[in-house]
Amino acid sequence: MLAEHWRLGLPAGLLLVASLLPGEAMELNRQAVAEGQLWRLWTGQFCHWSVLHLAGNLAAAVAICVIAGRPIRPWLAALPLVAPLLSLFLLAAVPGLERYRGLSGLVAMLVVGAAIEGGLVGRILAAAYLAKLGFDAFTGSQSALLPEGIAVAWPAHLGGLLLGLATAGWLHLRRNPR
Repeated sequence: MLAEHWRLGLPAGLLLVASLLPGEAMELNRQAVAEGQLWRLWTGQFCHWSVLHLAGNLAAAVAICVIAGRPIRPWLAALPLVAPLLSLFLLAAVPGLERYRGLSGLVAMLVVGAAIEGGLVGRILAAAYLAKLGFDAFTGSQSALLPEGIAVAWPAHLGGLLLGLATAGWLHLRRNPR
């Protein structure tokens, strides 16, 4: 029981640390990572551009947790493991992305969890999320949650969905060992 609370507290701790420290020191920054500041592979996923950005990402994560219920807990515990993988995905897949902040890519991973664990409502949420991802990718739309000049980083959302599928496979293997 204590181990489960620790695993669930780790994402919250990362979010707290990354939100309290200056964003410039915590964001995923291509140049800084290349210079060896590897903590940014984790903290960039947990720091935000503004309080409104943080609130929007947290609201989405809470909504997913409500929809999926208790079965989403292993997905939440996996966030610190997935965060650096998502950062590496962004650095490899989006060469022009110099800086990134936000939980929304990890929220996308949780959308996969909701689709699997959250029944019909979870699958409807995932379908709506895919539609929004397509809209964002094709239109380059802005978000009211982001400051002026900061675009929606839809590749982070795509990477989160892909890592969500990988997480689903990993969780399935853990639950059903041969």
